[in-house]
Order: sequence, then structure tokens, then C-alpha cells
Amino acid sequence: MNMKRCIRAAACLLLTLLAALPAPPAQAAAVTNVKVAVDCKLPPFQYVEDDGVLKGMHIDLMNEIARRGNLLVEYVVFERTMDAVDALVAGEVDAVLGALPGDIGVYKEELKLTPEISSASTCMVVNNEKLDRVLYPEENRSRYIAAFELNTLELSHLSELNIMYTVIMGNQTQLYNALVNRDVDAIITVKDSVQHLMDRDGVSERYTIARNYMTSVYYSILVRKNDRVLYRTLDETIGQLRTSDQYEQIVDKWIVNVELETAQARIQKLLIFIGIIAGVAAIIIGNTVYMNVRLKELVAEKTREISRRMDQLEAAGALRNRLIEHSPGGSLLLRGNGNILLMNSVARSMAGVSEEAAPAENIRDLPVFGNIWEKAAPGAGITMERPALITLDTEEAGRRTYRYQCHATSTPEDTVLLVEDVTREEREKQEIFEESKNQSLNRIIAGIAHEIKNPLMSIRAFASLIRRQGDDPEFQASFGEYVPKEVDRINRLIETLINYARPPRGQKERILIGDLIEDCVCLAYVSAKKEIVLQCEVSARAYVYGNKDQLRQALINLLINSIESVEAKLSAGGAPAEGLRVCVSGFRRAGSVVVEVYDEGIGMSESAVQKCTEPFFTTKKTGTGMGLALAKQFVQENAGQFEIESTPGAHTAIRMIFEEDIEK
Repeated sequence: MNMKRCIRAAACLLLTLLAALPAPPAQAAAVTNVKVAVDCKLPPFQYVEDDGVLKGMHIDLMNEIARRGNLLVEYVVFERTMDAVDALVAGEVDAVLGALPGDIGVYKEELKLTPEISSASTCMVVNNEKLDRVLYPEENRSRYIAAFELNTLELSHLSELNIMYTVIMGNQTQLYNALVNRDVDAIITVKDSVQHLMDRDGVSERYTIARNYMTSVYYSILVRKNDRVLYRTLDETIGQLRTSDQYEQIVDKWIVNVELETAQARIQKLLIFIGIIAGVAAIIIGNTVYMNVRLKELVAEKTREISRRMDQLEAAGALRNRLIEHSPGGSLLLRGNGNILLMNSVARSMAGVSEEAAPAENIRDLPVFGNIWEKAAPGAGITMERPALITLDTEEAGRRTYRYQCHATSTPEDTVLLVEDVTREEREKQEIFEESKNQSLNRIIAGIAHEIKNPLMSIRAFASLIRRQGDDPEFQASFGEYVPKEVDRINRLIETLINYARPPRGQKERILIGDLIEDCVCLAYVSAKKEIVLQCEVSARAYVYGNKDQLRQALINLLINSIESVEAKLSAGGAPAEGLRVCVSGFRRAGSVVVEVYDEGIGMSESAVQKCTEPFFTTKKTGTGMGLALAKQFVQENAGQFEIESTPGAHTAIRMIFEEDIEK
């Protein structure tokens, strides 16, 4: 019996000793070396600190992914994401950290994005000095310059903004520096990134977040498609990390949730308020009777207020109906689906609906108005900034021109459509323009007559020498060289004159801006005095899409105005010995094509600049006042913009700005 106990005790001791021994080491898994490219200009996601250390939320996330996936990461720092992508394609690195979907670019067949590792929202940050331009565009005619990072924003989001032109930059740090250095007035940026940079520099009070949310951006890791093992490892570890508490800890370390802190502060204030309410609960209970009486008085007062508001709304509705009914043009009040709520007598007349007959239920069933609603109106509940023109072919009245504009109402989705028949007005405007054009033609023809005289004299001299020197080889060579040139010169002058004089065609085409400028300068040259230096500078081979005849007439008008302005200054005396300049230039600016006419003439005052494009405004004794007005109209009809800068007694610069037509 004692022997069995001894054996049992020895066995227990042996098992205890074996349990205390350390476990044999498990076979170490293979470690994979990975080179990861990092754009270091995206704080607080990934950036280089002043001490040269690479840090950020994405760096911490990548380190955790590497730990879980048994990866040994070597970071390679780049200044731009596109350089990192090129290095990935070239095989210099194995992955790009913090890539956006648009960064793949033309490498869709070669590269692939992992599931997102983080997301952020973009916002618009504005210099406080420019805030009114952004918040109240209808009260501020001047526009502003905005910038955003490539691939973080669709261009369609910019259509509702009152932006003069946009600048596309390579990273968030460039955007922030451009705003701080006043290179731009506003930036559309990643909210967490700009907040980090402003807090770092202590400049938050100088800027305002004008739009708290524009769109969302999603950051991932970019790898080569054929690197399937690495992609599978990243895919699995990212999924594990996103569902773990570790992910939230890393995000909370780097991203400050301003909305959450604000909500917590409000909750704290609310709790304090509740405590105060609880402290005075006894007093409130003691005054229950008084409060009941007071409450009844308040209810009665609110009831009277609601009654007054209802009366005001009824009066406003009646006023709106009277305004529509007595509008001098055709007016319709419409639902969002196009159903007609109200239609005045002028609109009935334009649509051919008698006063006794019931109007159509939907605007699409009405002639004229239905065409305008389908082809040109911007949609329900939208206010147009300025009226627009449309030309329609009608069976009863033939070709007619209408001016229309939409206005939103206080009721969501309701719209007031105003339509005027301006056929006669447009016809008279065109007749006045033709008169102005004929005045320009008379001036140009006089110059061409003088210009043609010189080559004709040269041709006549050669013709008189044919009989005596016709067999002379040297004479034949000179004849063959000079006479065709002079004939071509005459032919070009006549062709440009014909192109300018003919009625404008309606179709649009692809126009090389250099050819347009060269044609117009050729006509303007013959009408300029010798003291005027006419220059032509085309720095870009760019195309625009528009009506060539309209743009040619607009540019000729600007040139003739500039020449007359310089002639007026020459008549006053004091011109420099080298003469005064009129310069026509074509160049690209911020993704647009600009045609600028610059002259060193008499210039205009600020008030004249504001009025010079209004119809019939002129400072000349014999002017019609329609040259600049119709030039601006032609530019706007071809989706362009019109800019004027002038200093009295010094210079004037007028720019026609168009979207570049890039061949696809």
C-alpha cells in the first residue's frame, strides 16, 4: 500500500516538472520584406515630422497590418503620389500607401487597390477676407480662385460654385500653403488634414469652413495585380484590423472628432442645465397655479400669432398670384413635375389658349413653353442667375426668339417660369450691329484699297518688263518669286474681307485660335495708322468650339475699338517715338483658352467699364453703342466669359475666355 502511494507521488511530481518546463519554440513563420511608397504630404495620415521621422495614422495602421501579416516594411518617401505610382509600376516598390481610386490613372490593367484603410470628408476652407464672395455670390459679382487636389473631387461638384477658375494641385500640403500664401482664395481639401495644419500653425481663426461637406475620399493600399500573395495578405489583415478594437484606437489617436467633442460639450451643458432645473423644481411646483395661468396666456398669444402668420401667407399667395397674372410677359407657376398651377393671359396668348378654354394640365403639352421647358429650363426649384435666349420654329409665326428665366418659390420644387417674345428686339439689335459692322467695313475697305495698291504696282512693273527682259533667266526667277507672293497677298486680303462681311452662320465648329487671331489682325492691320504698332502673340496651339463667324466679328469689334482708342490718344499728342501698341494674344490660363486685346489708348474710367457692355452706351459722337454689347453676347452664346480691365489715360485689356476643346 505504501509502495503504491510512493509510485503515485513520484508520477505526480514528474508531471509537475514536465509542465513547468518551457514549451518548445514553434517554427517561425517566414517574414516577407515589403517596400512601401509613401506620399509624405498628407498630414495627419502620413507625413514627415520636423525631426525627419515618418509618422501618421496610415503609418500606424500599416505597422499593425505588417505585424499581423508577418511583413517587414521598408518605407520609401515620395513628394507626390503620382511619383510613387510610377515607382510601383517600375517595380521599385511593392505598394503605395494612402492611394485614392483615381491614382490608378492609366494603369488599370497593371494595378489594384486593396479594401480601404481609412476615409475622410472634403470641405471648402475660405480666407475670411474672401468669405462674402463664397457665401453671397448673388450680392458679389466678383468671383474667386479655388484649388483642390487631383483625384479628390469630381469637376461636376464645381458647377454650383461661383468660381472664376480652379487650380489643381498635387497634395494637401500644397493646397494649405497656397491658401496661407494667398495664391488662392479658397481650397477644397480633406477636412482632417487642413484642421491638423491650421492647429499646428495656430491660424484657424483666419479661415472659415464655408462648406462642411463636399464629398468623401477613400484611402487604400495600391499593389500590382500580379502580386497576388501580397494582395491576399493585405486583404486579410486589413479586414481583421478593421473589425478589431485596435483600429479604433489608432484612428482616435490621430483624428480629432470635432463633432463628437462639440456634442459632448453640449451634453455637459445640458446636464448642468438639468441640474439647475432640478434645483428649482420645488419653486416650480410651488408656483404651479401661476404657471398654468401664464401658460394659457402664452397659448392664446401663440394662437393669435399663428392666425396672423396664416393671414400673411394667404396675402402673400394672393400677391404672388396677382404678380403672375399682371406680369407683362408670359408667366406660369409650375409644380416640380411640370403641372401648371397658374397661367396668366399673356402666356395663354403665346400658347394659343383662349381665356375661356381650360389650360393644359402639364407645361409639356403647351407649344412654345413645352419646348422651352424640355430644351432649356434648368429644372424645378432652381433659380437662373440671368435670363437666357432660345430660338424656336413655330408653325403660326415662323422663327421666333424668346427670353426666359426660372425662379424658385418659397414652396419646395415650385417654379415660376417667365417668357418674353423678343424677336423684334433681337432683330433691331442685329440691324444696329450690322450698321456698326458696316462702319467698320468702310474703314477696313479704305485701308485694303491702299494696301492692294502696292502689290499691284509691283505686278505692273514686272508686266511692263516682260517684253524686254522676258528671256532673261534672272528676270524670270524674280518674276516667279515676287508676282505669286503679291497675288497671294491680294487674295488673302480679299478673302478675310469676304469672311468678315458675310452673314454669320449658325453652326459651330472646332476653331484653331491662332488662325482666328491671324485673320482678324490681317483685317485690322490695313485700317491702322503708321504710328500704331499692331502686334500678334499666340503662345499656344489651342482649339475652342464655337461659331467662327460670331467670334471673328467679336474680335474685329474689339480690335477696331482699340485702334480708335489709340488714335484718339495720338490726336491729343504726347505719343512716344516708338508709337503706341495694340497687341492681340492667345494663350492658355488655368485650363482655359484666353484671347486678349490690349491697347495703350485713352482707357476707361471704372464707371465706363461697368457700363461699356450695355446696349447703346457709347462715348463716341458717331458710335452706335452696340459693338461691345454684341461682342459680349457672342462670347456668352459660345459658352465664354468676358473680362475688361482699364486705366484712364494708360491702357485697356479685354479678354474672351473659352473652355479648351481637346480632341478625344
